[in-house]
Amino acid sequence: MTLSRAWQEYAATAAVDPKTLSLYESVFACHVEPVLGGRQVADLTADDVEALLAGARSTGSSPSVVRLARLVLAVTCRRAMARGVLDRLPTDGVRTPRPVAAPTRVLTPQEFIAVRAAMPTPGASLLAELLVRSGLRLGEALALVAGDLGDGALLVARCLSEPGRRFSESGERFVIRPSTKNGAARRVVVGDEFAGRLEAWAEEQGLGVADLLFPSRLVLPPPSGRRFPSKQQREPLTAARLQELGTFTGPNGVTYQHGTVNGYATGRCREACCRQAVSEYSASRARARRALAGPQRPVRRSGLVAAAGAGEPSLPAEPPLGATTPQCWARVWSEAVRTAGLDFRPLPRQTRHAHASWLNGAGVSVDQIAVRLGHRDERSTRGYVRPVGAEPEVVAVLDGLLEAPASPARGSGASSL
Repeated sequence: MTLSRAWQEYAATAAVDPKTLSLYESVFACHVEPVLGGRQVADLTADDVEALLAGARSTGSSPSVVRLARLVLAVTCRRAMARGVLDRLPTDGVRTPRPVAAPTRVLTPQEFIAVRAAMPTPGASLLAELLVRSGLRLGEALALVAGDLGDGALLVARCLSEPGRRFSESGERFVIRPSTKNGAARRVVVGDEFAGRLEAWAEEQGLGVADLLFPSRLVLPPPSGRRFPSKQQREPLTAARLQELGTFTGPNGVTYQHGTVNGYATGRCREACCRQAVSEYSASRARARRALAGPQRPVRRSGLVAAAGAGEPSLPAEPPLGATTPQCWARVWSEAVRTAGLDFRPLPRQTRHAHASWLNGAGVSVDQIAVRLGHRDERSTRGYVRPVGAEPEVVAVLDGLLEAPASPARGSGASSL
């Protein structure tokens, strides 16, 4: 059995989230398949794994990508072990570099208030406040329905996910998964006052119990009316054509070549030639995936079937037309951050980090924060805690806490026993 065949069998039966499988597939196609795809699994050794990871590092891959390459290779070989092809994993004992996370800070309450005030619609402002008050994952918040509100709390039982059309039974990019990331529903208390505002919002907008609480029509600003030039692929992007197209200067002052993916992605060019380059690149990647899968690629079941539990409103398998997607929210959030004039650029998901950091700074235990975030292991929660604003001097904090009041002077009238 070759490694490529072992990967095909793993991908056809993997019990992982479709979005995760899509990431695994990309790492296998880019880093593992070109080096070890044609090798027999039984012949792989730890030295082969070391060489693979060393090659990935030498080409500039980040520590996170190197670790993912080892993980993908391990799950593929584990599938071969289940078939009796291997008796031990060649990845055992192979160490990978740990990603070094740069110390970052989170939004302060004052900075968040400025971002919230810059939101384009009342629905966007309310969604931003919900995210920072509850600590929900963005997909969990976007999948909330009006029926999830009650008794000052939210029932978090599903999430909006983007498995991609290839992994979706309905053929849609986005689906409502009938479970959270760890598979367990949880109840997140947000207080009577804020829960009342959410209920009033749902009633004011005429939302039923099974309607999404934050559809795009209530969150996103009206269309700007801006139009991009039509995509015209009249001739291939050969070297002669690229020379004819010439170069341009991007918004960052760097010169880029017209008709390239780099010109589109980094140079922000939206002319037909650069859009054609992206289209051709995407098509080539799709052809490579189909060639890797082979003509006998088995049909994969995504398992994303919406199932309503007891007392929960029924939901369709895919989001109703007009659901707010993470990409749309990211654009709204980024524009609000720029308008607020912050000195750093927090990502949309960092409202969850802010929630954990604010509570931890106020003395709430890590165990209680883990329950709110839906973590089963408090070690995951500790990774969410960041400095809030400028981090104070450690010695000054201790001096302030341990500063003792001056003792009363002798003879000042204090009685002694």
